[in-house]
Amino acid sequence: MEKTARFLISPSLLFWKILQTLFWFVGVDLLLIMLFYPPLGITLFWNILIPLAPALFVLCTGIWRNICPLATTSMLPDKFGISQKRKITSAQQQTLNLLGVIGLLLLIPLRHVIFNVSGQTTALFIISLSVIAFSSGFIFESRSAWCSGLCPVHPVEKFYGSRAAFSLPNAQCNTCVKCSVPCPDSTKNLTPAALKSTKSKVTEMLLVGAFPGYIWGWFHVPDYSAAFPLHHYYIVYAYPVSGGIITLLLYILLKSRFHNNRKLIMNLFAASAVSCYYWFRLPQLFGFSSLETNGVLVNLIGYLPAWSMNILNLATTSLFVWWMVIANKKYRSWSIRPAYET
Repeated sequence: MEKTARFLISPSLLFWKILQTLFWFVGVDLLLIMLFYPPLGITLFWNILIPLAPALFVLCTGIWRNICPLATTSMLPDKFGISQKRKITSAQQQTLNLLGVIGLLLLIPLRHVIFNVSGQTTALFIISLSVIAFSSGFIFESRSAWCSGLCPVHPVEKFYGSRAAFSLPNAQCNTCVKCSVPCPDSTKNLTPAALKSTKSKVTEMLLVGAFPGYIWGWFHVPDYSAAFPLHHYYIVYAYPVSGGIITLLLYILLKSRFHNNRKLIMNLFAASAVSCYYWFRLPQLFGFSSLETNGVLVNLIGYLPAWSMNILNLATTSLFVWWMVIANKKYRSWSIRPAYET
């Protein structure tokens, strides 16, 4: 019965393979646009693709895991039969996870001084990530080193995606080679606190505890032009780090006082992080932000009243809190585990 229901909900694997290939070429086209038509590239990448990603992670992380161009790039050596397929240990993978979170926290503030204002730099950075992803797939087995390890987006996937709406066919792995234990794609209700090692606990603290405040602080910094003085670096990091420290201390306090409700606390922090993101990002997208940023998709001032943004913010926050904290859903994995390799 369960397999039949999943089949009816999920599109065919062939559909996802085609979609995966299309998105890989879309990613290549987007890089070219950012290199040669930077303003358009910045709009497409930072003001359309990235704002959609958090909501996608919350509702169905498996969609992005199936079509992510960097994930597809990391799997090319395996598909072409040139991967060395070295096994990665659990300790090594936890180190990569921690490095991925640190890399994420270091990169996010740089949007204000580099990436939001330079399409070419953004493109070169993504190309560098593509080289790292391909090299990871060339050296290590399957998705162990990049998709389940060093990728800076993967921690956010685990943070936001613990309550997936449904499972999808796995369009990246033809067979399961047990490259990651636990597998982030096939493990039900996987969270950043799934493992109990020291590295995993540090990763949990930085991601779950600090991330909501980090996002709040990031939205209180404007974008700077390409010719920025060095003290702007202090500003773009000071606000997110300060906010992150505050929520981290709150997270530690709540965990110590209510240790029997750690999963609920984690869900609350995840809901607050994604709600905070859209609370500030949606008004920016529609021109209602008081900060000077390159984050406007379409300016609706004069077409919509200012209070309409308040209604939109309340609606999105209510949705995320209901979905991630209140709604009683069955535990699901992001994707259906393929057959084990024999």
